[in-house]
Formats: sequence, C-alpha cells, structure tokens
Amino acid sequence: MEMKSEHDQWQDKIKFYRDEIKQFNNHLESVARPNAPREVMAAVEHFQNQFIRQREVLDIIRHEFKQHENYIERLEKTSDTADVQENIQKIHSIQREKLDQFEKIFHELRGEFNVFLNQVA
Repeated sequence: MEMKSEHDQWQDKIKFYRDEIKQFNNHLESVARPNAPREVMAAVEHFQNQFIRQREVLDIIRHEFKQHENYIERLEKTSDTADVQENIQKIHSIQREKLDQFEKIFHELRGEFNVFLNQVA
C-alpha cells in the first residue's frame, strides 16, 4: 500500500511539472516579440526546446509509472513470494530514481529560466 501512495504522489508531481511547463511557455510567448533582439530570440528557442524535451521525459516517466503499477497489481493477484516482492522493490527504486533525476534537471532549468526572465524584464 505504501508504494501505491508514493505512486499517487509521483503522479501529482508529474501533473505539477506539466502545468509549470505550460506556464513557462506562456512566459516565453510574452518575451518572444517580433522586435526582440536576436540573443533573446535564441534564448527563447533554447528554452522552448528544453521545455519540449522535459515534457517528453515526463510523458515517458508517467507511462513507466503506469506500467509499474499494472505490473504490481498483476503480481499481487498471482503470487506473494519474497522474490516477487524484491523485484517490485527494485523496479520501484528505479522509478523513484528516474523522478529524482528529472526533478534535479528541471530545478536547474527553472533556475536558468528565471535568470533569463529577470534579464529581459
């Protein structure tokens, strides 16, 4: 049951980051003006690409989490051996690490983006 609770938290985090990426894209639209300097437009394109990539990563992670949940449900219905539980724990730890890694990268990107917004403000 603890894993299910953690999965729910992970799904909430994914939703939060997806919403944040939408907000970041809205900020980019306000910065990307036809008369903006070339450097600003280059940075806008850079961040657009980064946000697209991070959204793709989130989609992959979300899909993997769902696959993991389905796997756990199937295993819980068919058997309850120690080997199965150990396998589930390993997969769960891998999924946790993937989200942690995403968060680290995203926090760095958020910081870079905020610096950029402050420079063009």
